[in-house]
Amino acid sequence: MEAIDKKKILDKIQLIQKNLLKLKTLAQLPQEEFTSDFRYFDSAKYNLQTAIEAMIDIGNHIISRKGLGIPKTYVDTFEILYKNGIIEKKEADTYKLMAKFRNRIVHFYDEVDDKEVYKIIKYNLKDFESFINQMNKLLI
Repeated sequence: MEAIDKKKILDKIQLIQKNLLKLKTLAQLPQEEFTSDFRYFDSAKYNLQTAIEAMIDIGNHIISRKGLGIPKTYVDTFEILYKNGIIEKKEADTYKLMAKFRNRIVHFYDEVDDKEVYKIIKYNLKDFESFINQMNKLLI
């Protein structure tokens, strides 16, 4: 078993933080303005997708380095982290929903609408911050 690569995790955290800044900027727009320009919607979707993928990458790195198994799905990543005491159940459930949303963006993109994305960037970005805080504690 290899040690966790802190630099790799910190690089992914930095990517999430950069995406969060962009998403927070988009969240400042009134909903009518956000939904009236496809560029806002497309940017928000992309930044959500890549931030969630970075979370999954971090989780899979930890799972691999600690020899905790092999996730079959992105949702499994967060279940394994929870079952091994790395994240709490409540957060694991939230992150699983995020992984499912990422899958919808990638595979069922026609089912993701601008109002749903707006609601997520307006009210759920704290979930990324929670994940970052948990990973930073792990690195101490």
